[in-house]
Amino acid sequence: MSQMQQGIHHFPGHMKKALERLSPYVKSADFLIEITDARAPESSRNPLFSLLAGNKPRLLLLSKEDRADPNITAKWLSFYKKQGTLCFSSNLMQKGKLNTILERESAPLLSKKREKEARFGMKKQDARILVFGLPNVGKSTFINALAGRSKVKSENRPGVTRAEQWIRLKGGITLLDTPGILPMRYENHEDAVRLALLGALPDVILPTHELYLALYHFLQEKYPFALKDRYEIDNVREFTPEDILVKVATNRGYLGKGANIQKEETEKLLLREFRDGILGRFSLEEPYAEL
Repeated sequence: MSQMQQGIHHFPGHMKKALERLSPYVKSADFLIEITDARAPESSRNPLFSLLAGNKPRLLLLSKEDRADPNITAKWLSFYKKQGTLCFSSNLMQKGKLNTILERESAPLLSKKREKEARFGMKKQDARILVFGLPNVGKSTFINALAGRSKVKSENRPGVTRAEQWIRLKGGITLLDTPGILPMRYENHEDAVRLALLGALPDVILPTHELYLALYHFLQEKYPFALKDRYEIDNVREFTPEDILVKVATNRGYLGKGANIQKEETEKLLLREFRDGILGRFSLEEPYAEL
């Protein structure tokens, strides 16, 4: 039985320590911003955060909307708003637009704080916002976009941020960047596969070939024409997984000795280009039901 079928266990020591440290920060924050990946908004949420947040006001950001299917993102926004969740989606690379959106969306969450300051004649205080989410959903990119420059280390791989750090921005905002924390175990292997496809789980957790097969079957079912523009593969459904690898390897020169192809390198290439949005805008899940 593969790791995918057994469920995934991945909870490094630094994640456990970070979770334990977050409680006082949550109490001192005015509100929380939970960042998820717009391509799999529900799978990329951590139930541990909901327990930690309690009744603290929260804003949900569906990040990387430029890599997600826009029609499905619209469904997710409608779904969450009908649940009473304050949410919005954004392309984290649109810096000026992101600042405007955050200012608009956070205003209701800061109204009591501003009313209290006005009532007692207090000087306007910084809004203290704690940013949290799974690894590689875009927390550091989000903070750097708001800052207008690199304030925190940001890479397209999980586990880059290892410690909490307060960052003061213009406009009276102080953000707390937190390490990405995964649930201790994913019993639903489909959720784990989605996260692995998005790069929220380290590549060593799941075998590359199994992950490639998951990507192949996903494209075959939902986006059969995804490889047409980049690899001139008209319809994924007309080819086996091995056929696809041969065509892509030939196109990109991933060839070994004789007629052999560099199979694993080709699989990694397709996974990387899927994660980076090079293959197109795709969503891995849709709302379970419209409310």
